[in-house]
Amino acid sequence: MKAIQVVTATNDRYAQPLGVMLKSLLENKKSDYDIKIYIISSTLSKQNQSNFIHLLKNYNLVPIFKSIGDENYSSLKLMDYISKEAYYRLSIPDLLEKSIEKAIYLDCDLIVKEDITELWEINVENHYLAAVETLPSFASGRIRALSIPKPYSYFNSGVLIMNLRKWRQDKIANQIIDYVKKNLGKIRFPDQDAMNAILYDKWLKLDSRWNYTTERHSLGSPIVPAIIHFTGDKKPWDSDHPLKKEYLRYYNMIK
Repeated sequence: MKAIQVVTATNDRYAQPLGVMLKSLLENKKSDYDIKIYIISSTLSKQNQSNFIHLLKNYNLVPIFKSIGDENYSSLKLMDYISKEAYYRLSIPDLLEKSIEKAIYLDCDLIVKEDITELWEINVENHYLAAVETLPSFASGRIRALSIPKPYSYFNSGVLIMNLRKWRQDKIANQIIDYVKKNLGKIRFPDQDAMNAILYDKWLKLDSRWNYTTERHSLGSPIVPAIIHFTGDKKPWDSDHPLKKEYLRYYNMIK
């Protein structure tokens, strides 16, 4: 039985939310699958590394820290609440051993409410990734700006099942970085826009409950979320977020 491979990327500013996310992930994993947790960072302090080691020790796990050169993505386009760490997911195929052909990528600003095993077992053999489609009200503008043809849609890159074999085979990360550099005028959400532009016809749609965003909640969506993603510039740890109680539930477990 192959282990579930979960990768995330952070900096010291997002270390606390990442701790909350990992707590929720591990509290709700029910299967007997092994799990490996990779944390990518360029500037994570020794204290925060120690905090993650302590947190995972309760589950008989040791986090695998993957260091990445700060210069790798620092020259690419950023925006207010999206830092260079957002690009680090593009390095996952290179940072993980070549024998690992599949991984789940999770943003720091989310909590996992159901067993991640169900997500892991989704077959992406014939796709480069699986992701959740964004709301049409948001996606339509990005689809136009990026010249994505009909009938294709646009996905949120905060929760991904990545087919690492296909990414390596076709050098997808290089294609995405080249797109960012050549299309600065089109880009609004840097890595996410470029990922959609390159892979618009090569991804598998996941059920929306695997990336239940703040926007879906604000529209009164009836979806019962498996993953809650605190999208937007207001976060539950620094504002009166509408889903703050969901965050605090797991935050209070690690205080």
